[in-house]
Amino acid sequence: MTLFTQGMKQVETSAEPDACVIWLHGLGAGADDFIPAVPYLKLPDSLGVRFLFPQAPDRPVSINGGWEMPAWYDILKMLPEREIDPAHLQEAALGLHELTRQQVDAGIAENRIFWIGFSQGGAVVLEAALNGGRYMTADHSVSQPAAIFALSTYQAQPVEQPHPKLGEMIFWHGHGSQDDVVPFSMGKKAAELTEQKAADSQWQPYPMAHEVCVAELEAIGHFIQHRLGQ
Repeated sequence: MTLFTQGMKQVETSAEPDACVIWLHGLGAGADDFIPAVPYLKLPDSLGVRFLFPQAPDRPVSINGGWEMPAWYDILKMLPEREIDPAHLQEAALGLHELTRQQVDAGIAENRIFWIGFSQGGAVVLEAALNGGRYMTADHSVSQPAAIFALSTYQAQPVEQPHPKLGEMIFWHGHGSQDDVVPFSMGKKAAELTEQKAADSQWQPYPMAHEVCVAELEAIGHFIQHRLGQ
C-alpha cells in the first residue's frame, strides 16, 4: 500500500464493477468527504461503478500556521495565485496515475475510468492530466482517463511536460460564482487553458460558494453516463 492509498475508502454499486471513479477531496477534508455525494449522481443501477476515495496525508500547511492537516500539497502563499510545494503536488499526481494503472490491471478499461477532484484534489487531477508527460516511466505509458472533472479548483503548475494525448482528453470544470476560497477567475482561467489544449472542455458555473451542489452532481452523473454510452 502506497502513501496515496493509505486510508482510501471504496464504494461499489455492483458486485462486478466495470467502471471506476477516483475522487480526490480538498484541503483539510478526508476520504469519506464525498461518499454522501454518490447517490446525487443518479447513476442507473445497471451501471456498475467502483468509487475510490483516496486520503491525503497529514502534513504541515504553511498558510494555516504550520498546523498539520490532510493536504495533497503544502500551500506556501495565497497571492491569490497559490505558491505551492511542487514536489508534493507531483507526488500526488504520480499516485493518481499509479492507482489508475492498478484499476486497469484489475480489469477495468482505461476509457471507463474517471478522475474527479475538488479544490486541492482538483489541482492534483489537473496536474496529472496536463503535465502527464512528467509521469511516464519506462515500464508504463501515462494514464488517459475517460474524463477529468475539476471542481472549484485551479491550475497549480504551468504545462511543462504535457500529456502525450492531451489533445484527445476531455475536461469538465465546475465552479461556484460566490466562491470565497478559490476565486471564480482562477477556475475560469484553468477552464480556458483546457479549452485551448484538449479535445473538449466544458465550463459550468453555479450560484454557490466553495462547495458542490445537487445540480452540479447531477450534471456530473449525466456526463459520466453519456461517456459510458448509457
